[in-house]
Amino acid sequence: MKILLKILIHAIFWLVFLLFNYVFNSANIFPDSSSTQNTIPLYSAKIVWAVFTFYLFYWLIIRIFEKRRFIKYLAISVFLSVIITISFLIVLNFTFISVNASDYKLAVLAMIGTFIIAQCGSLVKGFESWFSNMQLRVELENLNLRNELELLKAQINPHFLFNTLNNIDSLIFKSPDKASKALITLSEMLRYMTYDTKQDFVRLEKEIDYIQSYILLQKMRFKDQGYVSFEYNDKCKEVEIAPVLLLVFIENSFKYSFKIDKLPVIDIKLFCTDNELSFYCKNYFNPGNALHERTGGVGLANVKRRLEILYPNRHILTISSENSTFIVDLKIKLL
Repeated sequence: MKILLKILIHAIFWLVFLLFNYVFNSANIFPDSSSTQNTIPLYSAKIVWAVFTFYLFYWLIIRIFEKRRFIKYLAISVFLSVIITISFLIVLNFTFISVNASDYKLAVLAMIGTFIIAQCGSLVKGFESWFSNMQLRVELENLNLRNELELLKAQINPHFLFNTLNNIDSLIFKSPDKASKALITLSEMLRYMTYDTKQDFVRLEKEIDYIQSYILLQKMRFKDQGYVSFEYNDKCKEVEIAPVLLLVFIENSFKYSFKIDKLPVIDIKLFCTDNELSFYCKNYFNPGNALHERTGGVGLANVKRRLEILYPNRHILTISSENSTFIVDLKIKLL
């Protein structure tokens, strides 16, 4: 806990104590305490008594409670409250004001006050320790999440490169010009992957350019120009999103796509409003291919985990497979 916050907590406590003590003094609990001659010394003595009791428990006795020795802590609290109170009354009797130490009412009230001040010291120290531990726990969780995100990104990138390089390799002998263009496009994509993906969030406009480049590389494999459809609205360019978050879904749509009579085989839509990003990806697949059962694949597991970390309680991911159609529907609430 920061030192300024500690000072503020202690200052508030002692301000409340002084105000309460002033009101308590007005009740004339102590005999002859209403005189001007006795009020100031008595008031000062009470402050010394309270400070001593508070910080005795704040620094030392709280350690017993922290070790979970609750019965021992309670016994020591009661014992010290009695000892401190008696000592306080004796000191008062021989210094500032005449006090009848045998007065039952006076002694009990003073002991209760001492016990309360003592527990306040332990309570303040306990709160500070709890707050510091909570901050440390949050920092540790953030560090762990950041490390996990980096690992997830590292798992995504090689998967993408492996598939793309295989596609380019198949074009080298069939169409060198297309292969050259593909390499240039891949180089631009790698530049994006190397520099921009280090950020937690990027403008969706860059992500759209990246997706378009990826689709361009993939379309070189197909004769039908209408094999893939990609739509998005201009509002998306103003939105920020975690980098390469949507690529896994698009990669899988190409990996498992299967041409049937209908076009497009792969249909991708990306629409944004002020409050929500909506991503939709549909592709046809061959029901006879066992590989199409991919809802638990490594890539999808990674992106699900990233969504949980980056957009907790702010996203809805629906993945469905029916007949020969595979659909991914993702909605993210924007801040």
